[in-house]
Amino acid sequence: MGGALGRAAGPLRILTPAGRAVAVTGLAAALVAAAAGWVEACAIACCCAVVLLVALAQVAVPSPHAVSLRLSNRRVVAGQTAIGEIAVTNRRARRAGAGVIELPIGSGAGQILVPPLAGHETWNEVFSVVTRRRGLIRIGPAHAVRADALGLVRRVSTWDNPETLHVHPRTVRVPFEATGFQLDVEGVVTAKLSSSDVAFHALRDYEPGDDRRHVHWASSARLGRLVVRQFEETRRSHHLLVLDTRGGAWPRDDFETAVSVAASLALADMTRSRTVWLRGRAGWLPTSAPVGLMDALAELEPDDAGADPLADVVRRAVAEHPDLSALTVVVGPDTDDEEATGLLAPAGPDVAAGVLRIRTGAVRRRLSVERGSLVDCPSVEDLPHLLLLAGTAS
Repeated sequence: MGGALGRAAGPLRILTPAGRAVAVTGLAAALVAAAAGWVEACAIACCCAVVLLVALAQVAVPSPHAVSLRLSNRRVVAGQTAIGEIAVTNRRARRAGAGVIELPIGSGAGQILVPPLAGHETWNEVFSVVTRRRGLIRIGPAHAVRADALGLVRRVSTWDNPETLHVHPRTVRVPFEATGFQLDVEGVVTAKLSSSDVAFHALRDYEPGDDRRHVHWASSARLGRLVVRQFEETRRSHHLLVLDTRGGAWPRDDFETAVSVAASLALADMTRSRTVWLRGRAGWLPTSAPVGLMDALAELEPDDAGADPLADVVRRAVAEHPDLSALTVVVGPDTDDEEATGLLAPAGPDVAAGVLRIRTGAVRRRLSVERGSLVDCPSVEDLPHLLLLAGTAS
C-alpha cells in the first residue's frame, strides 16, 4: 500500500446495541400510547425519538480522517513481532477534533485514539502484531469511526487498504545433502573419495590396479614416481518430501512441528541449489523459490481432501519423479512402525529413504527399517542431531 491513502468506502450509519434498544423501546412506547392513550408511554416515545435524533445529528458529518496502513515487513517467522504504522490525515482545511480509528487484526480489533489535528495535518502511530503461530493474519481495512456521546449510533468510513501478514513456520539449519547413492557426473560433490569421477580432489601415489588413464604424467616425471588423480564422488541430489496433511492424523502442536521440519529440509536443499519437491496430501507445493514455499506453508492447514491413503500419495509422488535420490516422508504420531516402513516401499535400492515421525514430548530415536530408517522427532530443534544419526542424512 506504500503509505498511499485508501479510498473511503460509502459511509455506514449503524445503530449500536444500545441504540437498537432505545429504538425498540421508543417504538413499543409509541404503540402503547396509540392503543391505550397512556401519556407516560407517549413521553417515553418522544424522549427516545429525541435522543436518537440528537445522536444522528452528531454523526451526520462523516469523519474527517483519512487512514493509510503500512507494514514494515509482510513476512515474519512464528514467534516474531511484526511492526506496522498507521497514518491518519485530516482531510479538511480546518481543525479536526479527536477521533477513533478501529484496526481489525486477525479475528480481533484494536482501537487507536487520534488526537486533535490541524488542517491537513498527518499523525502517525506505530503498532505491533505478536505472532504466536504460523498462518495468515489479515490486518485492516482501517475504520474511521464517529459516534455520539451516548454510544447509540456509529458512522464508519472504511478505508480499502488491508494488509496480509504471512507468518512463516520456524526453521532450523540442518546438515542435509539428499545425495543418496546414485552417481551422477552432473550431481553434487560429496566427501567420499573415488578413483574415477569428474571432481578433482588431490594426487596420490599409484597403487596396483589403478587406471593408468588417471596418471598425472607431469607430476610423475617431476617426483620420479607414478602419481594418479584422486576424485570426489559426484552424486545426484533430487530430494522428494511428502508431508502427511490428513486432518485426523495430527494434534495441532505436532502438525506445526511437522511443517517446520518439512520447511527446514526443503530450505536446506534450496539454499544449496539442490532439486527438491514437496508434496502435501492435496497436491504439490511450490519449491522454485524459498519465499514462495514459505508463503505456501504459512497457509497450509490439515485437511482430509481426497480419499487416498498416504501410501498411495507417496507411490504417485515417486512415480512422478522417478529420478529422485532421497525420499523423506513426514508423518504424525499415530503412524505405527509397520505403516511407516510400508511408506518407503516405492523407493528404489539406490534411494536414501526415511520416515520422520513427529511425536512432541517423546524420546528421540532412530530405527533401521527395510529400505531406510524411521526417526522419532520430538521437536524441530532435535532435527539436526537426528539427521546426523539417521540414514536420511546420507
